[in-house]
Amino acid sequence: MARWLRNKFQSKEVGQLTKGALEGVKIIEMGHFLLVPTATMMLADWGADVIKIENFKMGGDAVRFPVPIEGVMPPPELKISMWFHYFNRNKKSIGIDLKSEKGKEILFKLIKEADVFATNFDAGAIEKQGLDYETLKKINPKLIYCQATGYGTKGPDKYKPGFDYAAWWARSGMMDRISTDEDPRPQRAGMGDNQVAPCIAGAISAALYAREKTGVAQKVEVNLYHFAVFGAAFDVGAALNVGVNIPKTDRTRVTNALWNVYKTKDDRWIMFVMPQTDLFWDRFCRAVNKPEWEHDERFDSHMKRVEQNMFLISALDEIVATKTAVEWDGIATEFDIVLGRVQTPLEVANDPQAYENGFFEEVEADDGYKFKMIHSPVTFSETPGTIRTLAPELGQDTETVLMDHGYSWDDLSAMKEQGVII
Repeated sequence: MARWLRNKFQSKEVGQLTKGALEGVKIIEMGHFLLVPTATMMLADWGADVIKIENFKMGGDAVRFPVPIEGVMPPPELKISMWFHYFNRNKKSIGIDLKSEKGKEILFKLIKEADVFATNFDAGAIEKQGLDYETLKKINPKLIYCQATGYGTKGPDKYKPGFDYAAWWARSGMMDRISTDEDPRPQRAGMGDNQVAPCIAGAISAALYAREKTGVAQKVEVNLYHFAVFGAAFDVGAALNVGVNIPKTDRTRVTNALWNVYKTKDDRWIMFVMPQTDLFWDRFCRAVNKPEWEHDERFDSHMKRVEQNMFLISALDEIVATKTAVEWDGIATEFDIVLGRVQTPLEVANDPQAYENGFFEEVEADDGYKFKMIHSPVTFSETPGTIRTLAPELGQDTETVLMDHGYSWDDLSAMKEQGVII
């Protein structure tokens, strides 16, 4: 059994903290890989009771097993893959054979007493197993049903499998606009799933709130493709209404030189982000030690600066190269201009700003091995999200949960003998 954990950055035992915002909400998750499991992990952090249904005859969620990402393996000391802990902490696991009638009966019994059912299995599998919304709402009319898919539940691609690389990154137009002219640019592992998951968590929470106010339950749908198109609103909006592709960004010729990246003296990169240049121009000129630019008629309006973009980019390349990234960070603070240092993940992992704001928590496995997790990116002042347990082993909570739902030891023994549960 996963132990209760002490958060390195808190002075109290987690078990003694204020209850979470979703305390008492019961969620049945039928998820795999990252999309829905990450969303329900966030809901679990916020206090919800999340029961993860896994097909034990297939080995459970594939993320349980360590796999390399670009050749990098998670820590071998952890019995369950570190990635699985990241996206399935605070949950309970039940191992059921859903192909058996008895297994389906168990799931329906759990759903009857749940507040939420969430899945990201493909639509074809959900329909084949009789787990569609119309079926489940007859079992539990108060059920919030959440279905996350690659491309949506209508149209010619409703049954098409859609990992985030395919549906979120490639098809949405983002991969095309971010890539160079020579080669498409791959995304980072899980980035689409991890960006969409908070939307799913928020949508489920909103549906729960609506049910509380109106008594009406409903189906919530989120798909990776739509979310990515929403995220690429400037590009897709231009395509919809102007009939053009906004040109790809090229730092050597961007139209706004104050919204661009530049290399520093120590071969680092900094990013100026000042889209409204009129608001910053006077102090920007002082920051880069070019006070004479402020009233130069070549640059005395935003559109004139756009016309002089090639000159300004070239000049700023030379200016920025005279100081280190840390020096420019200090100058940005002094003159109140917007600048971000381009950091590596190793730098993020040691960034005091991240630690001061509770991004990371150090937890301890049963064998004493300690590692850090990334906290859910939402802070509640009175009902804080917490990491209470590590991810469960496959079927770890089958007996406890089923007994809580009215099954006896004799029932469990018989179902184990029949291969219905683990």
